[in-house]
Amino acid sequence: MTNQRHSLQGLPEFHLHGTTQENSRGKVVRTARWITLLIVLLLLAGLGRALLVRRANAALLATRAAENAILQVRVILPAAGNYESRLTLPSTLQGIYEAQIYARTNGYVKQWFKDIGQTVKKGDLLATLDIPDVNKQVEEAQANFDLAKTALERWGKLREHDAVSQQEYDEKFAAYKQTGSVLKRLHDQQDFGKVLAPFDGIVTRRNVDNGDLINSGNGGTAQTMFSISQIDKLRLYAYVPQARAAGIRVGDSVDILRSEAADKPVKGTIVRTAGAIDTATRTLQIEIQLANTDHSLLPGSYVDVAFTLRTSGGLTLPTNALLINAAGIRVATIQPDGKVKMKVVVLGTDYGHDVEIRAGLNPDEKVVMNPPDSISDGMAVAVAAALPGE
Repeated sequence: MTNQRHSLQGLPEFHLHGTTQENSRGKVVRTARWITLLIVLLLLAGLGRALLVRRANAALLATRAAENAILQVRVILPAAGNYESRLTLPSTLQGIYEAQIYARTNGYVKQWFKDIGQTVKKGDLLATLDIPDVNKQVEEAQANFDLAKTALERWGKLREHDAVSQQEYDEKFAAYKQTGSVLKRLHDQQDFGKVLAPFDGIVTRRNVDNGDLINSGNGGTAQTMFSISQIDKLRLYAYVPQARAAGIRVGDSVDILRSEAADKPVKGTIVRTAGAIDTATRTLQIEIQLANTDHSLLPGSYVDVAFTLRTSGGLTLPTNALLINAAGIRVATIQPDGKVKMKVVVLGTDYGHDVEIRAGLNPDEKVVMNPPDSISDGMAVAVAAALPGE
């Protein structure tokens, strides 16, 4: 009885313990379900957000693609063509007067008196010539003249007594005049035996020595006896291309540049122009003069002449506004409706950064800067920003 009672007393305890375990397991399952549901909801929320973001990005991409389909450009207005540019041309300094001295009669150099670098005055004796042929001719002409004079005097006395006709007397008088003219001409040739300086200056070349045979005239360089230059004032000639000739004005100042003193330009003045374009070279010849009182500039020196030229009217554009291809030289202009119109232009002087536009463009037209090769007529563009000068 006692054992049976003890067994009955233990049964309720076992049942209660099993129920507790079942309750704990159910709670865990319910918690897991809630967690799983929460995870699923979070995944669905993330997926929805990703879809929304993707749709928004697709819309933004479509918007930006539409915006990028319109070319963004910068524009500028053509500038007025009052532009100063430098034109540098080569030239050679010359004395204001230069002369090559030749003998005017044949002979031998008896003595020369002036050497290179020496100053001379007008009329100074440069050399004397021994001219025996002319001297002999003078002696012969003198004898003929004396004879003609004596004959004329005799026939004059005969004519007074009417012993000879007037015709015979006139013939003697003509012979007298003729021999006198020949004698004077030969005396003048004797004076040519003295070689004189034609003006004040310095001797820049001496090509003779005592005893040299000299031929009259200027038959060649070897016949030049002396070269003389007046260097208190110098001149030089420059040849301006036809395209720049319109900018040359008589009286304008120019810079004379020398390699030995590149930082010390000398001022010169345009004194005259040829007034016409040389058809052989298509250039305008101009003369420039400059003072040289201290004789620091040497005739014959190579120099560069720098002109400051001003344009008159016209338009200029930056060179990077030009589009150069097989279609020619063009610019892209923006029409009031925002579309492109390509225009062929005629270029003038190139100033480096800018270039002159001679024809094909109006001053109020907006021109695209740095136009791409793909730009064409009718293309829609958007002006991104305006540059100074617009």
